[in-house]
Order: sequence, then C-alpha cells, then structure tokens
Amino acid sequence: MNSLGFGLERLGLPAVRWPLSVLALLVLFSVFCALGIPRLKTDHSLSELFASDTVEFDQYITMSKRFPTSEFDVLVVIESENLMRPEILEEIRFLTLDLQLARAVDGIISIFSMREPPDASGYPAPLLPTELPTGEEFEKLAKRVVDHPLIGGKLLSLPDGKSQLTLIILSLKQDVIDKIGLSASIREIEETSREILEPIGLRVQLAGAPVMQLEIRDAIGRDRLLYNGSGFLVGMLINFAFFRRVKLVLITSLCPAVAVLWAMGLLGWADLRLNTFINIIPPLVMVISFADAMHMVFSIRRRLVQGDDRFAAARHAILTVGPACVLTSITTSIAFASLTLTDSGMIRTFGIAAALATMLAFITVIVLLPIMVILLFRDEKEFMRTETSRHKALAWLETLCADFSEWLKTRYRMVAVTGLSLFVIFAALQYQLEPRYRLSDQVPDTKQSIETTKRLDVKLTGAHPVHIMLDWPEGKAVTDPEIIEALAEAHSLIEKQAGVGNVWSVETLRRWLIDAGETHPGALKEYLDKLPDHLVRRFIAKNAPSALVTGRLPNLDAGDTVPVLKKLDASLSDLRVKYPEMSFTVTGLAAVSALRSSEMIRQLNRGLIAAMIVVIGLIGVAFRSFRILILSILPNLFPIVAAGALLYLTGGGLEYASVIALTVAFGIAVDNAIHFLNRLRIETSRAKDLQDGVAETIARIGPVLVVTTLVLIAGLAATILSDLPSMRLFGKLFVTALTGALIGDLIILPAVILAAQKYGFVKTAE
Repeated sequence: MNSLGFGLERLGLPAVRWPLSVLALLVLFSVFCALGIPRLKTDHSLSELFASDTVEFDQYITMSKRFPTSEFDVLVVIESENLMRPEILEEIRFLTLDLQLARAVDGIISIFSMREPPDASGYPAPLLPTELPTGEEFEKLAKRVVDHPLIGGKLLSLPDGKSQLTLIILSLKQDVIDKIGLSASIREIEETSREILEPIGLRVQLAGAPVMQLEIRDAIGRDRLLYNGSGFLVGMLINFAFFRRVKLVLITSLCPAVAVLWAMGLLGWADLRLNTFINIIPPLVMVISFADAMHMVFSIRRRLVQGDDRFAAARHAILTVGPACVLTSITTSIAFASLTLTDSGMIRTFGIAAALATMLAFITVIVLLPIMVILLFRDEKEFMRTETSRHKALAWLETLCADFSEWLKTRYRMVAVTGLSLFVIFAALQYQLEPRYRLSDQVPDTKQSIETTKRLDVKLTGAHPVHIMLDWPEGKAVTDPEIIEALAEAHSLIEKQAGVGNVWSVETLRRWLIDAGETHPGALKEYLDKLPDHLVRRFIAKNAPSALVTGRLPNLDAGDTVPVLKKLDASLSDLRVKYPEMSFTVTGLAAVSALRSSEMIRQLNRGLIAAMIVVIGLIGVAFRSFRILILSILPNLFPIVAAGALLYLTGGGLEYASVIALTVAFGIAVDNAIHFLNRLRIETSRAKDLQDGVAETIARIGPVLVVTTLVLIAGLAATILSDLPSMRLFGKLFVTALTGALIGDLIILPAVILAAQKYGFVKTAE
C-alpha cells in the first residue's frame, strides 16, 4: 500500500531501533531550545499589524518620523461635573507640573500650555496665569479658555449639565521606555494622576496607544498562562478519563510539552516577538501534538492488547498511523502558510512560524512517542492482562461508534442529504459576510483605555487622530503666503468632512490671531516662535518642509471610516491640481488601519480559499484517487461554512481574528478526514465490501476522533475567556469548526461514501 506520508513517517524508525541514542539527541536539542525561551520578547506596537511595503504604510512611517506620533501619546482624561473652578484648575495645574517630572514624559499639552494673543510688547502671556482670579474675573477667564482655538472642543469639552472632560496629552520618550519598560512608564503616570486628583473627587483614566499597547501585552501574558496551563491540564484529564493509565497519559502529555518547548525556543532564537497571533502558537502546537499522539497511542495500545511486543507495536503505529500524521501535518502547514498571502508582516510571520511549528509537532510525536513506549512498557503481558478492565469509558465509546455504524447502514441517504442541505445553507450565510475591522478590537475591552476612548468619542468627537500631511519644496517656510493659503484650504476641507471633528493646525492659530487683531504679516511667525517647541512640532515638522492638519475620528468600524477617508482624500484633488509642487496625504494610524484592513482581510480570505484547493488536491494526490478528492470536499469544507454561518448569525463579519481562526481550524479539522480515509483504506482492503469497511472504520477511528476533538477543543476553548475580543472570537469559531469537523468526518463523510457507492460513483474500495 502506497504511503500517504511520502515516506516521511520513517523518521520514527531509528527511534525504535536505537531509542536511547535518539533520546540523548532529543535531550540535547531540548536544552538548546530551552536556552532560547528567555530571549522571547513581546511586541506591543499597534501599527505592527499593518507593517507592509504598501504606499499607505510608508506614508504613515514618514509622518511618524517627522512629527510626534500618536503611538507615543498617553491621554490623561480628567472628568467631573464642572472643571472650570479655581480650586479644580489649581489641582490640575499641579498635576501637569508633577507629570513633567515623570521619567518617560517628553512633553505635555494641556489647557495650561496655551497662551493669550500677543500683548503690546509682543509677548503672549499664559492663558491661565499663575494666580487664578476669582469671581467675575474668573468667569471672564473661563470664557476665554473655552473660546481658545486649541482648547474648546479639543482639550476641554463643553459642560452639558452632566460632566465636563479635559485632556492632558503626554508625549513619551521611546529611549526611556526601552530602558525602564512600558509598564513602569504608564504606572508612574497613572499613580501620579490618581494620587493627586481622586482625593478631590475627580475621575482620572488613561487612554492612547501606549496604554492600549500595555493592556495588550498584559492580556497576552495572561492568555499565555491561561491557554497553556488550562489547555494542558484539561488535555491530561481527558486522556486520563479514557486511558486510566498514568503511563499512557504521560506519553500523550509529554509530546505536546516538548513540542511547545521546541517551538517557543526556536522562536526565541529566531528573535520573533510575541504578539496577539504568535501567542496562539503554543496552544496550537499543543493540540496538534496531542491529536497525533492520541492516534499513535490508540494504535499502539490496540497492538499491545493483541499480543505484539512494544517494538512491533511502535513500528506498526509508525508505518500505519504515521503516514496520516505526515499528511495532516503537511496540510495543516499549507493552511498556515496561506496566511503569508497578505501584506501584513506580522501575519506573514505568524503563518511561517505556525507552519514550521506544526512540522516540529509531528517530529516530536513520530520520534519521541515510540521511545517513551519502548522505555515505559517493558512488561507487555502485564499490560495485556490489565488493559481490558481499565477502559470502561473507552469501551463505552467504542460500543457507541459501532452502534452508530450499524444505524448508518440503513439511513445513509437521509444523513447525506441532510449534510448536503446544511452545507448549502451554511455556505449561503457565510457568503454574505463582509470585511470588518475596528482598531479597538485588538485591545482588551474590559480595561480603561476602551472605556476612556468611548468617553472621548462622546465629549471630544473621537480619540483616533487622522492627518492631512502637507509637503512643499525645500526653501519655503510654513508662514510663506502660498503655504499658508494651502494649509487654510486643507483645514477647511477636513473641517467640512462629515465624521471628522476636533480639527487643528497652524490655520487654527492664524484665525485666532486675526480675530484678536494681530493681522500684520509676521504675527503668525512671531507667535509660533514663542510657543513651546513640543507644541509647535505637533503640526510643523522640525527638519522637513511639512505640516499637519489633524482631526479626530470616533471608534467606528472600518466600513464606516473608509468612506469618510476616501471622501476626504477625493476632496483634496482640487488642491493637488492648484498646488502641483505640494503633496496632500491622508494618513495616521486610524487611517492606515481602516484603509488597509479590508484589503488585507480579503487577502487572508483568498489565502484560505487557495489553501482549501491545494489541501484537497493534495489529499487526492496522496490517496492516488480522484474519487477520494471529490468525496473529501464536503466534510472538509463543512466545518468552515458552519463557523462562518455562526459568525453571520451572531452579527459578526470577516475580521482578522475570524479569517485566521477559520484558516487555523481548516488546517486542523482536515486532519480528521485524513485519518478517517486512511483507516478506511486499511479496513476496506481486508473487508468483504465497502459497507463493512465503512462500519469497521467508524468503530475503530470514531473513538479516536471523538477523544482528539475533545482534547483540541479543551486546548483552545480557554481563548473564549481572553480579555482580547479578537481572541474570544478566535476561540468561538475554532470550537465551532472543530465540532463541525467531527460531524462532517464521522457522520456526513461515511454517509456520502455509502451514497456514492449506491449511485455508482464509488465502485471499488478505495
């Protein structure tokens, strides 16, 4: 019989012949991998997901180099019923002074950063003086504060009878963050703010990209412990429930543990950073190796019970189950490799790492498991004597599968038609899914940053900056008449754009100075020269002929944000014609994420379709049968459309996490079909007809598929408890797909095979 694994399963044979020598090599390799684990670091950059060779990302990087990027801004949001009281302002002033001493703070923008129009001497006095007035004079001052072009509606919300909110923007020093850590930097800011303001009844919360990044990193750390710990523990408990033998549980549990050690150690040596996606690799490796180990152990256990010695049992498992394990590892790796068909460097890295980790998991099982069997089961007769009475749960499951196989013999037409009908319905629902993305979906939704962002959406029109970046020829200044005119027109366009608010730029100051009577040509330049440098650099580049017009977007789905951005970009067409020597670019993290997300999600979806075609084609090649190729389509696609239908019915869409979950689930779910078809090939070769071969296959492979599916679900079900919305979605879809795979491979596939034989499509046992 031709090998489904193209002979790669024979990698395990040296372990049977020289177990101690091979074990010594494995120990040395494991030590090497263990030394790589301390090298693992976490990447907490929000923009890394969109890192690519695209024009949009290049423009964002250019802007980030020229201007203080929002990726290093912490937003301290202070809220109370009425903030415009002298005693409250004094405390907030004290906080701004204290925050300037924080180690990671580079510059501060707040209502205390703003100045009055220049006086007779040309000096712009601070808007809020050192000694705040009282009574009527303070009321006049409060009105000037609200009317200031860079405060009202931008740093201070208007009172609405319920609450008022003010914003302190802190620019962070990247070098200090690298030195003391992001956590220490954010904690210092948070503790300082709350110690000063909470005792007087003010509500203080933090938002901004660095806070989101810290929350993501903390969630990744928590999830890593949760996934690996709970998945490993539950897998062991399931194994023990069915095997009831410590040695078998040890064997099936040791392989996943070693596979995770190898995978994470090599990731550390390769200097790959942990992120939301890479964090999935340990539980993935764990469940893949658990599944392969279970198939191998079931085969070895059966042969030992039948009287084989441990060497023969291990060799038989390598040569009969091993080929299916090879093919499942290859198909799973192909599914993961399809994730490289996207512009995102982060997702491409995950796809490559997951594909390599899958092959590592196979090597662990095919080499280590036979060694453990040979070393631990030295008394085969004792094993035979005690095994039959130990496995009541396993015997019950085997009986259940055997009864089902008998039931199916007379009802396969009904099951096949029902399966096909459900497939069509689910596929129709999945087809209606549309790409969907929100930046906040990458951030824990139970932490302060998301709640604070929602408050900013309500009070200050949004927390996500979007910019028009203007570039002009060298030798000209921002205060040149032509540049000022272009800035003014760009500012007016973004102000008029529905969906964008809180707009500010050099034009904001120019208008304010004109209203204050400062109309002479040099007024704007004189005022800019006297403002704090870190404030000016927010909208005028220091080392490049470039300026920003900045607005803010609410936390909307990309489907709602993209039309706004496209209309804004289209409205700049006339300016590009009018000022041919200048460029006008819509950019910013919110813009890049919204504009690129739909295309990147479509790329991932196309990659999934390509993986399906390649994997199903490879199954046909491996089995040397076109009929097997056709028969495998329905059960392999059924779990994907089932998960897609659930996504549609629960109001979801095609997000990064959902497409990646479907891709991962397809790669793992197809394993069941391969193991079923492999066992069917073996059983039909010795059965009198195909019907008996199918029945025997269900009875033999059914218990293994049920147990491995339970282990797989248990291993990744913990993702449903994640603080990250994307990971909860991943877990929900993964569990649904694996359940669908069990139904498709153990119920629908045999029914379709029997129906195909009845109508002449399958004429011989394949």
